[in-house]
Amino acid sequence: MHIRTLFHATILALSLSWLGLAAAGQDNHQATQKEVQPQVQAAKQQAIAKKKEEAVREALDAVLATRAALDALEKGKTKEALAHLEIANGKLTLLVARHPDLGLIPIDSEAIVIDFQGELETIKKAVDEAEDLLDDGKVQEARALLTPLASEIRITTTHLPLALYPEIIKKVAPLIDQGKIKEAKETLMEALDTLVITESVIPLPVLRAEAMLQKAAEIAKAKQPEEKEVLRYLDNAMHQLRIAQALGYGDIDKDYKGLYKSIKELEKRVKRQQWGERFDRAMEELRKALGKLHGRIAEPHPTR
Repeated sequence: MHIRTLFHATILALSLSWLGLAAAGQDNHQATQKEVQPQVQAAKQQAIAKKKEEAVREALDAVLATRAALDALEKGKTKEALAHLEIANGKLTLLVARHPDLGLIPIDSEAIVIDFQGELETIKKAVDEAEDLLDDGKVQEARALLTPLASEIRITTTHLPLALYPEIIKKVAPLIDQGKIKEAKETLMEALDTLVITESVIPLPVLRAEAMLQKAAEIAKAKQPEEKEVLRYLDNAMHQLRIAQALGYGDIDKDYKGLYKSIKELEKRVKRQQWGERFDRAMEELRKALGKLHGRIAEPHPTR
């Protein structure tokens, strides 16, 4: 009886110890994430601002004039519609002259931020449960579990297809002159339907990992680097990458295995006090590799 009680007491002590370590680890991850929040926020604003700057004002004006022409025709104001079309055609002529390759011209961007706050184990558990539900054919229940699993900046950009849009708009004024108002309205709607929408996704865990590696690199360049601090940032960068991987941003073999290996190599160098040029070079290579992953995931893809 005494042995059994001692055994149970030992198991309880080990369990409490493990829970304590897990809680401490979670607190460490959350604290470090808060530390780099200003850098992450700046990177978010920069990414959104860059997309906004890419927008071409003349293209937006052409689309706004198209919508105004359609609205005027709906109200029976043909002269007003023709005036709007003249503006649209003028803007489009200027765009064609400036962009002879006739590609997609960005006209506007919108950004939303989704940030799942759960821990890594929560994500893994939800994914496992969703897989079980899919195996049972319960698609909508699986969808409800998976939908919140996102931590990203999602930037949606509308583009004007310069190879199609101007040619369609040119057809509208003659139709109005011929009294074919129904056909004119249909042609305007056809032009608006050619607008292309792309989506660019920037994972927040990857941004956080980049900020943490930057912190680690800065500390490592000090005359007497603080080993514990560098290791803390490396560990947290690894944790953020594991979250990104669990959320499905990228491929484990193609994108993450090399990054994990590089971080572990850097951790070994830190523990051996191997600072200096070789450490800095290895850190820079890791940050470049992470930047490439960021770029690949954020590559815009069409949604319409």
